[in-house]
Amino acid sequence: MAVARRRRARGSRQPGNQPDRRPVGAQSSLLIRRSAWDGIEWGCVRHWRAHPFSFKRDGTADQETTFMCAFKPKLTLGALGLTLVLNSISGAAQAQDAVFDAISNNLFENVLYAQAQLKISTPLLKLDSVVTATGGNNFAIKGSDGAYHLWSLQAGSQQAVIKANAGTVSAPSAGGTTFFVGQADGAVQMIDTQSGKPFASLPGKGSTVAAIASAPDDATLYVAYANGEITAWQLDSRKILWQAPIAGAAPSRLAVDPDGKSLAVANSDGALLALDPTNGKALSAQVSLGAAPVALHVGNNGISAISTAGKLVHAGKGSDIGALKLADIGLAGTTAAVIRSDDSLAVIDLASGKPKQIIAKLETPAAGLVYDEAAAKAIVIGADGTLKVYDTVTKDMVLSIFISSQGWAMIDRQGRFDGSTSGLRGISWAVKKSNFPITSLGQAFADPGMLSAVLDKDKRDLRKVPGNPTEKFPLPPKVEIEPISTELSGDKPYQLLVVATDQGGGIKDVRLYHNGKIVDVGAVLEQKDANADGKHIRVIGYNLWPVPGPNVFQAVATGVYDNPGDQAELRQTFSGEPRKGRLNLVTVGVSRYSRLPQEYQLKVAADDAERVKAVVSNYSKSVFSEIAATDLTDAKATRAQILATLAGLKSAKPEDSVILFLSGHGLTDENDWYFLPSDASADDADSWISATDLREALEKSGAQRVFVIIDACYSGGTVENFYAVSSFQKRFLANGLRSSGIQVLTATRRDQLAPESAELGAGFLTYLVDQALKGKGDVDPRDGWVSSQEVAKFTYASLPDLFLAQREKNPKAFRVAYGADVQQPDIYTIGADLLIAKTQP
Repeated sequence: MAVARRRRARGSRQPGNQPDRRPVGAQSSLLIRRSAWDGIEWGCVRHWRAHPFSFKRDGTADQETTFMCAFKPKLTLGALGLTLVLNSISGAAQAQDAVFDAISNNLFENVLYAQAQLKISTPLLKLDSVVTATGGNNFAIKGSDGAYHLWSLQAGSQQAVIKANAGTVSAPSAGGTTFFVGQADGAVQMIDTQSGKPFASLPGKGSTVAAIASAPDDATLYVAYANGEITAWQLDSRKILWQAPIAGAAPSRLAVDPDGKSLAVANSDGALLALDPTNGKALSAQVSLGAAPVALHVGNNGISAISTAGKLVHAGKGSDIGALKLADIGLAGTTAAVIRSDDSLAVIDLASGKPKQIIAKLETPAAGLVYDEAAAKAIVIGADGTLKVYDTVTKDMVLSIFISSQGWAMIDRQGRFDGSTSGLRGISWAVKKSNFPITSLGQAFADPGMLSAVLDKDKRDLRKVPGNPTEKFPLPPKVEIEPISTELSGDKPYQLLVVATDQGGGIKDVRLYHNGKIVDVGAVLEQKDANADGKHIRVIGYNLWPVPGPNVFQAVATGVYDNPGDQAELRQTFSGEPRKGRLNLVTVGVSRYSRLPQEYQLKVAADDAERVKAVVSNYSKSVFSEIAATDLTDAKATRAQILATLAGLKSAKPEDSVILFLSGHGLTDENDWYFLPSDASADDADSWISATDLREALEKSGAQRVFVIIDACYSGGTVENFYAVSSFQKRFLANGLRSSGIQVLTATRRDQLAPESAELGAGFLTYLVDQALKGKGDVDPRDGWVSSQEVAKFTYASLPDLFLAQREKNPKAFRVAYGADVQQPDIYTIGADLLIAKTQP
């Protein structure tokens, strides 16, 4: 299946594509022509012309040279060989225009796709039950690992795995911050969902806990006991607000009005009663369902309840809807999702008791059901470890979720995916007897927080994708590295070729990494695309400056879906004494914004930059030949000054390193992630600095090791907007900076309340970076030195605990700012590790 031809103007740059390459120095061009040779081994011979060949430090050539290379059929070219000649020609710029016209015109032509099937190699957990919090935003699934897997529909992800002692009943709080486990002796254990640790308990009353439900604001917990008593506990003080006896059989289920106006109690014999949640007094006469309910709801329409026998009570009226296995009533109390005895999923109108829609016939047994009435979605928790999300209007199964002991993953019908790092490892696309990790399509298909988008929680659309992998999967290109230079000197240029061969899915991009950092286009001598027997081949010649000692060259080629093939690697050791490089330290911190309102001013961002500059300057002296520090805070941190400073890094040498620290406001749109300099305006995107700006500037730096630390926040927005922002932030930072071989550590935080700690005097991430460089990051290995990856690992492990410790000191303020969220950093790394500090300066 052919892909529509796309043409771009010369000089433009699209994400994931190399820009047009102009010749450097003596104009060069790669000419590809047919050879009658069959079965020639892949090799290169260098031919000198006129006088000795040399390159200037800027990569320009003083002398012409010719490389003659041949390809063996191992490149799957049949009996066709190719001869490549690199020579200097006159009028090269004109010739190159024609070359790049041809590349633009043919890059996406003749792309052959294969069909793919999703393959799950990680054993999934068996799931046996689900408990839903008041408000329906959080639910916990009990797995065969004995743990409760807590999910937030607002975040669109699994939030925690809670290994609690067995109890009689359990439930998450409405906000998801606490998990309650009722005990046989009447005690209720309270577990912090992020740390997984018990932090308090309500005392036992001698009777078994039969049901639990929290108030919508998480301030009160209602506990029903087997002896027929209900107690309202004030959670902050852990004191009893009121107690009320319930006549008849023992209570079996509690439900709280989403608005907190009423409390419903269901007894094991089906008796239903509404209570005033403030004092426990009855609000209505008792009615009967005839059996214990499988679903209970209370709201503006009074009590609604459904039993497995198919009995329905709604607004004081009863009806028979037929035998069923599971049910969940929507928050508005007008419809319910049910799984009937014949394993069909349906939506029931509660007023009439009649089916509104038959959604699907389930193929595997269900262990639970969660119904989001507002989003018109039903989540069926399968006993086999698979959750399926159905659109109750279109009847489509729109999303599959897989839960294992390692983590979680999800994928929709178009191939978009999300998941924990460990949860995604066991999922791949099976194509022609080959398996490709689902993450290999991350550039085009990863959509963090997609469940939240599907459920209309974060008010954004799912990201646009280029196609459906199950219908057309582009096999990624094969890539090889071939050395040309024979002299291995750390003080002389080194040339090599990268050859990418289309395997059916086209060639979109070819990247070469030198010691983990992407090679800038200035090192490209020439690029040529050609077609032979329907095979697209791209050849790129590079001129590189190795450092004395070991050097690693890695090449990656991507298909039209930005999916990389197997990496090619070449390791060479070059003569000369390894040199200490210079550290280029750029610290940017903006607390005062001249063009933003007062409520957007920050407190410690500028201090964060000063703190990082001080600790690096003090603890890194012995690591580098010198430290060139540039401190840009507040008024000095203008867009022009920041970009000019980054542009100045172009003169860095390969042995040099770069640390860029950014602290201030960050935001995003559907195209990129942005840092706001001090002269940024909220309504002028041209005054912001994009992740693309950062990437392009850092790619041009001559330094091979680059570490970016972003302690930026998104301030003044709603929780819904935050999840949309963080999903785009993760995607752009991962796909943009990481693909450049730039190591990235980012705070991923929402507003300034918690991260700007008066007690710590710093943002949480900055505080931990400071602690890591002072020695606490010296863990893996513990050798007296701290590297960028050690800083990232220490911060990643420590930041949630620091957040929880600070939250304990001011829980109400943290609840207002974060709800159930705990600050969690993100790490993106593909580049070489950077040794930063000695623990004893």
